[in-house]
Amino acid sequence: MLLNRVLLLARVPLLAAAPLFMLLGQACKKYQPFTQTPMPEVTINAGDTRLSNNSIHLSKDTVYLLTTSIYRDSGQDLTIDPGTLIKVNDNLSINIRPGATIQAKGTAAAPIVFTSSAITGTAGIGVSGNGVSGHYWNGLWIRGNAGSATPQPSGTLNYVRIEFAGGYANDILAALFLQNVVKGTSIEHVQVSYSSLNTSFEFAGGNCDARYLISYASASSDLYLHMGFTGRIQNVLAYRHPYFPDNQSSYYPGDALAGLLIRDNTSNPYISNLTVVGPDSSTASTKYNAKGVRTGAFIALGGANFHIRNSVFIGFPAAAWYLDDAAVAAAVDNGQADVTHSVFYTSDSTKTFYLKPGTYGGTTSDQFKAFMLQSQFVNQQFLSLNNFLLTDPFNYNAHPDPSPKTGSPLLSGANFDAPFNDDFFTKLDYLGALGTDSWMKDWSNFTPTQSAYND
Repeated sequence: MLLNRVLLLARVPLLAAAPLFMLLGQACKKYQPFTQTPMPEVTINAGDTRLSNNSIHLSKDTVYLLTTSIYRDSGQDLTIDPGTLIKVNDNLSINIRPGATIQAKGTAAAPIVFTSSAITGTAGIGVSGNGVSGHYWNGLWIRGNAGSATPQPSGTLNYVRIEFAGGYANDILAALFLQNVVKGTSIEHVQVSYSSLNTSFEFAGGNCDARYLISYASASSDLYLHMGFTGRIQNVLAYRHPYFPDNQSSYYPGDALAGLLIRDNTSNPYISNLTVVGPDSSTASTKYNAKGVRTGAFIALGGANFHIRNSVFIGFPAAAWYLDDAAVAAAVDNGQADVTHSVFYTSDSTKTFYLKPGTYGGTTSDQFKAFMLQSQFVNQQFLSLNNFLLTDPFNYNAHPDPSPKTGSPLLSGANFDAPFNDDFFTKLDYLGALGTDSWMKDWSNFTPTQSAYND
């Protein structure tokens, strides 16, 4: 195999890496927590007559408190106006079932917000047992009908924030769970923050496309693609908080914790302009390594195929790319799976490309790295965080800004040759999720723990 034949590259002198905890001490910008003028608050409970209607319409002039889960079945819809605030009690969910639709069309100036009903500062604190003691709701779960004779789109999520979800029901599902959702469903400008026990975004099967996604402070993986997912995704920021989760002994990471996690041999996503900013040396990541949990900015399992381009993988002390799956290693070796035109960094440069011993014959991590840094792949390994020239990425108390500064090497070098030359992918110049276009401006929120929503 080609990978086995690659000669080891000469070792590059290691530059001094700036650990994340040193950067956390930078001065914070003044910040005014998100507030809004109080509006009438209406409770939707199990006896609400709207729940039996084929159409439910939530309007922006009212704040909604859900004390029961919402279910939409085939032929039914849920429509939500721009600027609408929906507060959800613990352990509840919003369920869009096959054949039903959700039309949540916010704007940058008036995003739609799904959040916990807990008072400001109390949501998302602590997890115990198989339940949630820290005021989490379960999530927005959309199930499409991919594979049916007449697959139908599931609607629109645009300029939407989902906060303090990902709690525990009979199954532990993502804060935004998308199962068998098909093309024609619009998923753009969606932020998931402080997901509790599971992934922020989960695409389980289907072939829907998505762009402009933010996962912030997830307690598990940020983006999980599996069960044969074959969609296209562009502009994703997977942005971890170094102190979340914190001291959660019952935290449920499964067998892998990653910024990007891909699984199953029928999965074959196309991803461009992803940025993973990992926890680096924080205890929130390292304590799960001791439990035998795989951790890495990128992990693929179960023989998954993938095509990743123009992306940036930062942090995770176990590895930037953690590889311990023989079938995935073979797919990479044979060109069925690839990562190109991308940048990798972790504080331990010997683990930037980590191949677990014995995974692929006698191939070593050094040989894996040499293979991935061959000129035809146009990948780079950075040896210091300073090389990225990010604006203010670790200002967690205010509004962190991981966008590249003027002169950053990330602002050029993107490539959209085949198979990334179709109409879905915007042909950008920059590597990673963010350039100079500021697509996060106005609608995103990195401090939901401080946000006073109609309190």
